[in-house]
Amino acid sequence: MEMAGSNSFMTSLLALLDHDKFMKDVESKPCCRTEQVNVKCYLNLVEKILNQAMATVDDVAKNTQPKGDQCQSKSSTSLSLETSIPLSSTINELCYQITCKARTNDVHQTMASLFNMLSSFSWDAKAVLTLLALSVYYAEHWRLAQIEESDDLLSITAMLRGSHAIGKSSNTQRIKAFVTLNNLIKVTLEFTKCAVEFMNYSKDFGEFSASIDISARFYYIIVIVLGCSVQFSGLISMSNEFLGQDLWTFSDRVTTKYESFKKEVANLREKHSEQISYEKIKKLSKHCTDIVELMAALFCTKNDFSTVYQCCKRKAVKVEKFKDKIVMLLISDLNLLDEDRETLTSIYSECTFQCSNYKIMWVPIVEEHHEVMQKKFLDKRSEMRWYTSNSIVSKPTAKFIRKKWQFRQQTKVVVLNQQGKVVNIDAMAMIRLWGQEAFPFTESKGQELWNRQGINWFKLVVNNMVFPDVEQSFEREELIFLYGSAEDTQTVQKIEKYLSEINGYFGPYKALNINTKREKFLTRLESCLSLKMQASSDVYDSRAQELLELYTSYKQCGGFAVIARGSSVVINTLLMDFETVLSQHQKWVTQAQAFEAGFKRYYEEVVKKPSCHRFYIPNVVGNIPECIKCAKCSRYMKTAVTFECCHGDQPMRPTCPTPSFGAHGFRDSAVAVAESVTYRSAVAEPASATYWSAVAAAELATYRSASSAPS
Repeated sequence: MEMAGSNSFMTSLLALLDHDKFMKDVESKPCCRTEQVNVKCYLNLVEKILNQAMATVDDVAKNTQPKGDQCQSKSSTSLSLETSIPLSSTINELCYQITCKARTNDVHQTMASLFNMLSSFSWDAKAVLTLLALSVYYAEHWRLAQIEESDDLLSITAMLRGSHAIGKSSNTQRIKAFVTLNNLIKVTLEFTKCAVEFMNYSKDFGEFSASIDISARFYYIIVIVLGCSVQFSGLISMSNEFLGQDLWTFSDRVTTKYESFKKEVANLREKHSEQISYEKIKKLSKHCTDIVELMAALFCTKNDFSTVYQCCKRKAVKVEKFKDKIVMLLISDLNLLDEDRETLTSIYSECTFQCSNYKIMWVPIVEEHHEVMQKKFLDKRSEMRWYTSNSIVSKPTAKFIRKKWQFRQQTKVVVLNQQGKVVNIDAMAMIRLWGQEAFPFTESKGQELWNRQGINWFKLVVNNMVFPDVEQSFEREELIFLYGSAEDTQTVQKIEKYLSEINGYFGPYKALNINTKREKFLTRLESCLSLKMQASSDVYDSRAQELLELYTSYKQCGGFAVIARGSSVVINTLLMDFETVLSQHQKWVTQAQAFEAGFKRYYEEVVKKPSCHRFYIPNVVGNIPECIKCAKCSRYMKTAVTFECCHGDQPMRPTCPTPSFGAHGFRDSAVAVAESVTYRSAVAEPASATYWSAVAAAELATYRSASSAPS
């Protein structure tokens, strides 16, 4: 017969903590769940009982007067126990299972018997009721241990139950074991509370909680309860043969499991709290009538006392500063470009802006919140003159901004009116292109600027901010070569070599390699596309087609090249095609005709037209149309979604196609630094392989399909 508390029993119990097969066997048995249990009520009862019992143990260990009576019922709440189940008989039977029956069975038999008895209960009820049985057993013995010797009847009862020895023990090792066991029971209680809390949260976070096997945690708790019961039974025996064998090992294992699970629950608790805050912000934004109310909800925490930080005065000020103001939210990560900051600083310093009722608020959004990020935020904040939050914005606010205002790491400016309503979801594009001239930064102002007569996309993308002195070349109508590639440096070098060989044929010229100014160039190019799509989703006008062709060439086809006379674009093509024509300059370059005219004529002769017309739209743009007809053949274009990460600044071709069902679905599925959507229309199948068919074969990111019939 294997006595409870024996070394072999505890060794088997330790092994059971990691016995996946036994646990799975238990889980695989059908659970009727016919018994309805108010788990929260019973857990409160467990905590009440154990708190008093554990306080008694602490007093005994310190050799002080027990305070059990003092904490008995000052603020005691009446616990209404359910009458739908025979509580007392259930608890008595569980006590018998974890004490007396454990004396005659091995670990597996004891556990099997326990789970058989609890088969009609849910997993959380199984664990809580088993812990309740231990609580009754544990508290009863410690209560009896405090009986005065003058009470003969109860003193004899305590002696017969083994309780007399635990209250009067002077054995140091035994007392140390009692303290360790008491701490283990505290951990078990906290473990159970965490598991029950997790059950409540998991209803709202199915995806996250599915990664954690909660039934396994309740299984651990039942194993731990049995171990505590076995240890306690051994400690209260009159014999000194067993004084906490394996107790410290068992306690360490349990604590490790608990600490790991506690972190998971803390994570879920945080997510739950964030979700509640997010829902509040979301609800408020719908019904907001005052900008101050929205600003406080977004950027003020309980510790902020409803303040934001005014950078120019280096102090916190009341959020009421925004009362009746139009607020420009500058949303970015901590890598806000100096050019963007300087442009906004220039606007902020203008008398027109200072005399208006406009305010600028920087909204820093990061993925991770830690001290390094906080320091970086403070350093960046010191460079500004306007307002910002007292710290990096909260996760609920960041989530709202990402979802509601489609923030995808690219810097944007959301303009809110005095009622907290959005009047422009992204004014950053017009600010980059026109600066103060874009005032008052509304969508209608953007449309006005883009649609005004004489607008030239080339001058907007390529100006002195990107390439110093280029505007002088515009005025003098010099020949301008603009080219670049993220990958094909060899072709770029060849182009520069050919240009140096034939520069005597075209007089003064300017060769602009964007690779030295890539970030600035792409920012302005994407700003043009964004403003164009905000102004109108019509992609058929010449400016839109030129911009999309250039952007697609750079992002999807290895590079681009543009030839312009002054600000008038003559050729906008692929880098490789440009190099092909230049490499044969002996065949077409003459003094008798203008360089660009000769290039264009020879280009049209030797460069084969692609079989498919396609373009690539960055996610920074505004109104992406859900369906587009091909500008070449009027058939509806097929759609694909790609995800791209440039690892800081190096563009890479996307590598996994995903069918798309419209721009809205595309926007909502953002998971990368930059998102893009490619439209392709099959015009005609080529008779033979061409360069474009080779490109198409190489581009795994582009989803290709035959065009549907025109409507």
